[in-house]
Amino acid sequence: MVLVREYRIPLPISVEEYKVAQLYMVAKVSKNHTSNGEGVEIIENKPYVDGAISGQFTHKVFHLSSKLPTWLRSLAPASLQIEEKSWNAYPYCKTTYQCPLLGDRFSISIETRYAPDGGVQDNCLKLPQEELSVREVDVIDIAYDPIDPTRYKVEEDPTIFKSQKTGRGQLQRDWFKNNASTPIMCSYKVCKVEFRYWGVQSRVENYIQRSAIRDILFMGHRQVFCWIDEWADLDMKDIRKMEEEVKVELNQLIQNNNNQTTAVNTTTTNNNTIS
Repeated sequence: MVLVREYRIPLPISVEEYKVAQLYMVAKVSKNHTSNGEGVEIIENKPYVDGAISGQFTHKVFHLSSKLPTWLRSLAPASLQIEEKSWNAYPYCKTTYQCPLLGDRFSISIETRYAPDGGVQDNCLKLPQEELSVREVDVIDIAYDPIDPTRYKVEEDPTIFKSQKTGRGQLQRDWFKNNASTPIMCSYKVCKVEFRYWGVQSRVENYIQRSAIRDILFMGHRQVFCWIDEWADLDMKDIRKMEEEVKVELNQLIQNNNNQTTAVNTTTTNNNTIS
């Protein structure tokens, strides 16, 4: 059974601004989380056209093994990979995730639409009735939802942060309700998770929803807002240049680690042969 959950993430940002903001955040986070051969490898990042729809296609590979919980690592190989493919026709985007090791037993799809409201649309992504009947709705408050103390940073706290360039910040309770914040937008995300693996299905699906989706959305959108002074003056030309630079740097980090690992394995094999 496919688990369907809709996340709604209000932001004190305009839909137009967010086009740059989200891409800046993704590039910066990818760079920060890539080291020692783990992190994000960018395979493709190019424009696409599908009939009357055009946008940006990206294909990434996430090298994740040590970042998984211990119980899940016991089911995975030493170098688990997740493939992400995304078709971004802003303000609509579709993203899919698959694991080559698990084939069609595992899949995640996320459809997103950005709208200039505080999360009040009941069916922004036009789900059919059969999906609406099983859909769960989760509104994420980037300022006041609970946060893991080990991941808390004062400079990324929307209740404390105040933008020097825009004057926005120090968000008050219920900031996105009753048009209390201007500008305002909402990221509507419908996430469908399926993991057909007897014995651990519910455990893995709960982990994916909690840690691989909700926590990432919560932390990432706190950063999107609190990094506003870093991206506020950028345009799409700046972002594409940044993306290309990050792509080259990340792929080089992954490749360098692979070369080092190969060299170590070769040395170990040779030493074992000699002994």
